[in-house]
Amino acid sequence: MADSRFRILAIRVGALGDTLMVTPLLRALHRRHPDAEIDFLASSLAAPLLELNPNLTNLFFLRNRNWPMAMSPEKWRLIRRLRARRYDLALLLESSSRYRRLIERVHAHEILSYQEAPFDACQHAIINNLRVAGIQADAAEDLNMDLPLSDDDLAQAECLLADLPKPRIGVHMGWGPLGRKRRQGARLRGWGYARFVQLISGMLERRGGSIWLTGSPQDEKATQAVIRSIASPRLRSIAGKTRVRELAAVIKRLDLFVSVDTGPSHMAAAVGTPSIVLWGPGKYEQTRPVSTVAPICILRHPVPCAPCQSTPMQKTCRRNICMEAITPEEVLEAAAKLLQVPHSQFTVLS
Repeated sequence: MADSRFRILAIRVGALGDTLMVTPLLRALHRRHPDAEIDFLASSLAAPLLELNPNLTNLFFLRNRNWPMAMSPEKWRLIRRLRARRYDLALLLESSSRYRRLIERVHAHEILSYQEAPFDACQHAIINNLRVAGIQADAAEDLNMDLPLSDDDLAQAECLLADLPKPRIGVHMGWGPLGRKRRQGARLRGWGYARFVQLISGMLERRGGSIWLTGSPQDEKATQAVIRSIASPRLRSIAGKTRVRELAAVIKRLDLFVSVDTGPSHMAAAVGTPSIVLWGPGKYEQTRPVSTVAPICILRHPVPCAPCQSTPMQKTCRRNICMEAITPEEVLEAAAKLLQVPHSQFTVLS
């Protein structure tokens, strides 16, 4: 007897936030096709965020997503595996032509993408993802992102955080590897080192509580420099000490998370942790973290040239005045509100 199960493949080979913003679509697809098999093609970096997603049947990933197909044995192996799945529908959530060429070789019965449902720049990426599948968000809750965590993830996070007092505040500077700062978009999202030192020093002036610096292994040098500058027993760096899902579990266990515009800010929204996001050149309407279960304060000062992300202005910008406009005092005020403590307990140190 022929296998009659309906099979769907969603493709978003992006970073952490890009991937989380597809999870509302996966949930909606499962509601619409409860008996279907839903697969996902992700980047190797972001794939762990989907490993426990209850709406998925199979998870595939690419390690070298930017390699040309002619030079990528990995992509040809992937095509053969995906072709064997005999998909009825492929949802291509990438604009690059290289992914269109890849998916066309999978021979899905139907491909839907931003060609069929053009991306609306005035709408959030989550809404645009849903529109590709012909699905409309009926309520704000439909935009919530999913990030299931295991008991082991949460236990490891608790072990990391156990010996310092609450409230626990995470700070994610998001600098990443120095080489990447040659990419203008990554450099322009940064907030000054001195401002982070001011902010963290002000937070530590409050009685009790602890500050946790998060990040990738490439952030470890920068976070250690902050620790040397402040030298407080209530300040600790775990940059480079957590895998992706463990970082999500750490963020879930925090009382507040402060971050620049980067993937972990979406992770905080997904796991329900109150957060402050320092927003600069990014496309606010399209990619800001959204949640109905976590309070999110996005600090931004719209300047005439913002958003410059993915525009010619981004290549010529040499001073991110959009980020410079955000002051440590503003962040402390937002933190006091989210932590429900008097602002007088925070002091900015110059």
